[in-house]
Amino acid sequence: MQIMRSRDDFDPIVVSIPHHYGGDAPPKGEGRVHRFLADRDVPHLRLRKAEQGWASELIHSLDPDIVFRQSQWDADVDPAFTAENLAWTRLALIPYEMINPTRNVPWDEPAVDSALDQHWHRAAWLVFCANDDVLAIARRQTVTGGRQYRAVGHPKADALRRTVPAWPLEGAAPSRRRILWSAHHSILDGWNDFGLFPSTSDEMLRWAREEPGIDFVFAHHPYLAGVFRRPESPVDSASFSAWLEEWTRLPNTAYWRGEYAPVLAAADLVVSDGPSMITESQVLSKPTIFLERDGHVQFNSIGEMIIQGVHRVNDVASARIVAESILSDGDPLAEIQRQTTLRLFGEPGAAQRIVDVIVREAADETARI
Repeated sequence: MQIMRSRDDFDPIVVSIPHHYGGDAPPKGEGRVHRFLADRDVPHLRLRKAEQGWASELIHSLDPDIVFRQSQWDADVDPAFTAENLAWTRLALIPYEMINPTRNVPWDEPAVDSALDQHWHRAAWLVFCANDDVLAIARRQTVTGGRQYRAVGHPKADALRRTVPAWPLEGAAPSRRRILWSAHHSILDGWNDFGLFPSTSDEMLRWAREEPGIDFVFAHHPYLAGVFRRPESPVDSASFSAWLEEWTRLPNTAYWRGEYAPVLAAADLVVSDGPSMITESQVLSKPTIFLERDGHVQFNSIGEMIIQGVHRVNDVASARIVAESILSDGDPLAEIQRQTTLRLFGEPGAAQRIVDVIVREAADETARI
């Protein structure tokens, strides 16, 4: 968007909108997006929760040539912003996840690759992906043969590389070791089945109690709180609140709901059960312990590369042993991480490459008229 604003041939318009993950009502979150954009001096329009009924009127009044949406999940947004209802314009996607490391999750259409071949992907004018490995998968596994895919790197990887570290525990001595614990939302059965919070939360609490000389920051996928509200969840909201009260009572712990990248950049070690976090941590060269749940969705060929750079364990007791070794002697997987990151995301500059592709594709269209 910043690159487009600096040019005469683009007029970028940003709109902050509410979301409802997985169709979970009511829509919310627009205020957080607005504040994020305002803090970075990004001019934008606002579609507040109370104004959701005007979504279709707003998008038609703007009459855009191209619509970028952050997510491929139509269920997360107002119907006005679905692939079907935006078929009158060109659609484009920069996926919110930097790269998909797993095989297909269970879906309404078993043959559909939900990371590459949903309705938004098929309807898109352009889909931007991180590398030629993803492009090859798209060419093999999508109805369109990946014709709309372009490999450019990922702006999120570049943003992570620029992140300024910040640690939530104020006044902590710089010499103290810092562990970021990130929990995924998939604690139920039948999605990608990575989440281990119900079986690891008490053990992580014990670890923090028994290691007062180490700082622990707990963060989680934003959808995890919504899962706690579901009747089939093994942890309900009240139980989570009670656990969280114990966690935050310790002098060496914190609970973080804000922007996670600065905390990730400040950490000495990452402990996570999430497929995205074990990827992003490697972009910042962070030693990473992967708490691996039995029976999760299998990794694809990209995921098999990614997990070479992390330490795979099945429980917190094993994680503690590995963490002690890493914090004492360093990470033996550091060079593997560096090589993996270079292969998956290439050199910085993805945003400029995306703009260049749009200009080139638009020129080709004009030449054919």
